[in-house]
Amino acid sequence: MDVPTVSYPLLETIASPADLRRLPAAKLTDLAQELRQFLIHSVATRGGHFAAGLGTVELTIALHYVFNTPDDRLVWDVGHQAYPHKVLTGRREKLHTIKQDAGLAPFPTRSESEYDTFGVGHSSTSISAALGMAVAAAQRGENRKVVAIIGDGALTAGMAFEALNHAGSLPADLLVVLNDNDMSISENVGALSNYLARALSGGLITTLTPPAGPPSAQISLAYRTAVLSGTARNRAGEPVTTPHLRAAEVWRLQITDLAVGGVSGLRLAG
Repeated sequence: MDVPTVSYPLLETIASPADLRRLPAAKLTDLAQELRQFLIHSVATRGGHFAAGLGTVELTIALHYVFNTPDDRLVWDVGHQAYPHKVLTGRREKLHTIKQDAGLAPFPTRSESEYDTFGVGHSSTSISAALGMAVAAAQRGENRKVVAIIGDGALTAGMAFEALNHAGSLPADLLVVLNDNDMSISENVGALSNYLARALSGGLITTLTPPAGPPSAQISLAYRTAVLSGTARNRAGEPVTTPHLRAAEVWRLQITDLAVGGVSGLRLAG
């Protein structure tokens, strides 16, 4: 069965994240609209994980726009929110084959793409996997960034907390993105979910502020966004401002080496 013949003028120019990074920031909002419509068209008529991917469209665009993937590593937890990632990494024309014989896998799969850095299908493994990649990169002297993207449901598992505890004791350059959509398999419940809701709606909303101390000694738990500092660096190490990630709402709490901050992840300002 062929992909529906619907026009996506911007999306159709993206065969890889390198193409995405050539777009002006002002075009990213339009791209997000096209990507969301493509997902609705493709997944709603053929099955697959639907809502999770729709909630990570802007986040996925921001991550691939800022980071130099696949050299920089993105590690998706569980993977059902990675459909936009698959589309932007050369698998757009095959997305309709997900969950079909000889089709795309419904989760990130290393044998499928160099952009799928870790094979997943269960929750709460992304932080420990990303930490291992960050430590390996440091030992090899490789100048690469490593990002774990985990949902608020997966964050409640013990393995995620073990990984955060381990990462906090190491000088690892690791960014953890918390995609908080108030959902697990069903609506999220429990103390952590309540805390995150209070933190976002309470008096912790301040401004976008980078963590104190050397970046290599920080773990940034970025809440609903891609980059806590609001500044990326190109491969020459020169600072590059990222206005498309400008935050309207941010909260930040410093706990020893753990920096926690958050912004809306459904906004791409040009």
